[in-house]
Amino acid sequence: MHGVRSICTEFYGDGADIRFSSLEELTLSEFPNLEEWSSTNSENSFPSLRKLTVKRCPKLAHIPSPQSLQHLELQDCNPTLTSVGSLSLLSVLVLENIPGLLTLPEGFIASACLSSLKILSCPKLRSLPSQIGNLTALKSLTIRWCEELFSLPQTLQNLKALESLEISNCHSIISMPDGWIGGLSLLRTLSIESCTNLTSLSSSLEELALLEHLTIMFCPNLGSFPEGVQHLSSLRSLILLGNPWFDSLPEGLQNVGTLHCLKIGSCPNLTALPEWFEGLDSLRSLTISECPGLQLLPPGFKILTKLQHLSIQECPELEERCKQGSGEDWMKIAHVPHKFIGPPQARQSGEASTSGS
Repeated sequence: MHGVRSICTEFYGDGADIRFSSLEELTLSEFPNLEEWSSTNSENSFPSLRKLTVKRCPKLAHIPSPQSLQHLELQDCNPTLTSVGSLSLLSVLVLENIPGLLTLPEGFIASACLSSLKILSCPKLRSLPSQIGNLTALKSLTIRWCEELFSLPQTLQNLKALESLEISNCHSIISMPDGWIGGLSLLRTLSIESCTNLTSLSSSLEELALLEHLTIMFCPNLGSFPEGVQHLSSLRSLILLGNPWFDSLPEGLQNVGTLHCLKIGSCPNLTALPEWFEGLDSLRSLTISECPGLQLLPPGFKILTKLQHLSIQECPELEERCKQGSGEDWMKIAHVPHKFIGPPQARQSGEASTSGS
């Protein structure tokens, strides 16, 4: 569609008072030279439109914004496209790969119905407006690959309905607002990934009584695990990958009786699992990878009778101790139904995998 430069009024047909009256979903994709989308009477155009997706239209400066719109996705587009009027019914907004986007438009922030917001690959976005705290219906917030985003507003603590928060590959963020996360009382999923300059998380993490899934990946300057993990009374999944500062499990974790899944990887300074590890009696899945300093399993490991899946990879000394029959730690893991010890290629040949005792 390289030759199309304008969508004219003829697109709507002749003499129609209401245009595309039944259309509920529209996708406009791959119009690299499209500059204009005319609409003589926007109120009568697309009155039933619920979802609009515009992809790879870098020159297009305007799109229709019917009040019926509930789902809007803009990808590889001109930042002026985001300057739409107030969309009172908008519930899902995705902004992806918009290089010139500097801030979020007021029209989006004013939507009282917005429940899901994704901001992806917007390298010039430096901050979020404080008005984002007015999105009281927001349940999911995802921010990825916004390299110049250096701060988050304190008003994020006002997102009382938020259930899922992911911040990843935002390398300019150094710290989180103090105490902000404690206000997210309904948060169930928190993922902080590849924020390479992040030095601290909020001290109020312990207030997240409903948090079920916590992921901290590739944050080399974080320094330490957030305090208060013992208060995460609903935590079911904990993933810790690529954190060289991580050298031991936080003691408070032994008081979390709901933990089902634990993944630890690329933590070269981890040398041992604590003796209280046997207290994680709800654990069903344990994955340990690329922790070369980890040498043995704690004595009470065999007490973890609910453990169904155990994977140990690229931990040379620990793999040797867990060898079937001959390893010194074999009897500690013999009861686990599904065991994967050693590299994938070894497992495929049957040399280092077992599926029973």
